[in-house]
Amino acid sequence: MKEKDINFEDKLWKAADKLKEESLVDYADRLGELYTKEHDLSYRKIKGQYFTPKQVSIFMASLFIIKKDKISILDPGGGIGILTAAICERLLCDDKRRILNIDVYENDPRVLPFLALTLRACKSELENKGHSVEYRMHDKDFILQNKEKMWKSDLFNNMTENKYDFIISNPPYFKLNKNSPHARIMADMVNGQPNIYPFFMALSSEMLKPGGEMVFITPRSFCSGLYYKRFIGWFLEKNIISYIHVFRSRKEIFDKDEVLQENIIIKAKKALEREKVMTVTISSSRNKSLSEIRRIKAKYSDVIYRRNKEAFIRIPTSKTDLKVLKVFDSWQKTFSESGLEISTGPVVPFRAKQFLVHKLMDSCESVPLLWMHNLKDMTVIWPVNKIKKALSIQKRKATIPLLLPVKNYVLLKRFSSKEQKRRIYSAALLESEFPYELIGFENHLNYIHRHGSKLSINEVLGITSFLNTKLMDNYFRSLNGNTQVNATDIRHMPFPDIKKIIEIGKTIDGNRHNSYGHYLDMKVADILKIDRKLITELFKGDNEDG
Repeated sequence: MKEKDINFEDKLWKAADKLKEESLVDYADRLGELYTKEHDLSYRKIKGQYFTPKQVSIFMASLFIIKKDKISILDPGGGIGILTAAICERLLCDDKRRILNIDVYENDPRVLPFLALTLRACKSELENKGHSVEYRMHDKDFILQNKEKMWKSDLFNNMTENKYDFIISNPPYFKLNKNSPHARIMADMVNGQPNIYPFFMALSSEMLKPGGEMVFITPRSFCSGLYYKRFIGWFLEKNIISYIHVFRSRKEIFDKDEVLQENIIIKAKKALEREKVMTVTISSSRNKSLSEIRRIKAKYSDVIYRRNKEAFIRIPTSKTDLKVLKVFDSWQKTFSESGLEISTGPVVPFRAKQFLVHKLMDSCESVPLLWMHNLKDMTVIWPVNKIKKALSIQKRKATIPLLLPVKNYVLLKRFSSKEQKRRIYSAALLESEFPYELIGFENHLNYIHRHGSKLSINEVLGITSFLNTKLMDNYFRSLNGNTQVNATDIRHMPFPDIKKIIEIGKTIDGNRHNSYGHYLDMKVADILKIDRKLITELFKGDNEDG
């Protein structure tokens, strides 16, 4: 054995010796710190390892309703074992004596020694208090090891085999190759290039007993969007969501590991036959300390939103958010049903690199290329000199399919930076103000148009104005926790009557260079017959965290 390995083993045993001085969760957390010191971030990113902070672990374990004397627990992404430790710590504070069967999966051999110490400590501490504990540590890939349980019909699947009362998990987070064995197993579950974490959620759902509960901490991205629409539809048919916690900061949960995803904790119950739930509890906190938790109860139909055979999970975190949802849900048509289309800019820079031009050329040879930085306030500014961003794209046979005729468009940034307060940034591109025949839209722009005809000037100004309101920003935050603006989310969102949109455009015309903020929202609210008090609440409220 190498000297480094001997020293590392010695550290592990010293960690084990200190157990009596701390709680199970503190002990697991300290083992996690030891592991992260020994393994750099690049290795942990490859493995998708982002260990759960101890405060979050305790909170997750507190969400279970534990009544039975004999319980089975599964942690499908064990890591250091802190989530299992959190459940065990909770049971230590309970006077009731229980029989526990615990299964934990972890297939990284570097983590297993730490996990073994945590599980051993959990068994020892519980049995000292009179509980009976059996645990199994599976050094296997959770998905591959249990793949036959995913698509087995209940007619052939023994209802008691590997069925759990409680499942708790912080699953790994990384993208999969489309041809990976995991992706092939779950091919009917997701679109595009999948991430592995929803596979853990899906398989865990299949391994829950009827009435069993699962608590997961995951990125919020599965709640909406094209990639996960099949998964979320399937998941909501199988489970009832009863609790959601959202962290209003995207960067303070796994900050040691530089994770910038917005994360949520979600509690779901394996639905019993004909079981219904009327409300969902939604809580929120600024960060992982879980101080100053805000809670509201929302109607299940406000959170689990279904329209046109699509399902989305919306997460309002205040009474003001619920009022905004009510306004949007009162509109009869969606964006797409209003005759509008949204598409993604076809110019992908690295694919068209040889045709990109960093200076102005004759209009016969090149056409303007618009990027996100060309959108300022509600207008399009071009040219804007920016390092490494081309001003134009050559007009060649190979690029003609990438170019669009100059018409009236509404442009949206597909991404907002994490520092920006607003998620939706749109601008009006008017044919009358842009003296070119063709134009290129870079791939980080979405553009709104009408197939087969042109949007009128007032339609463009009205749509642009509406999208730039705080009202719209608030709705989108309830729907989407990402900095990315998905075209799918826009297509399916409720949308005001197009006649009202035109009226907004007429009102805003001539004022669009300085019509952001309270003024814009009040104008839009008056036309859409929205109570001005709601706009005042929006601007007073703390709805722009994160």
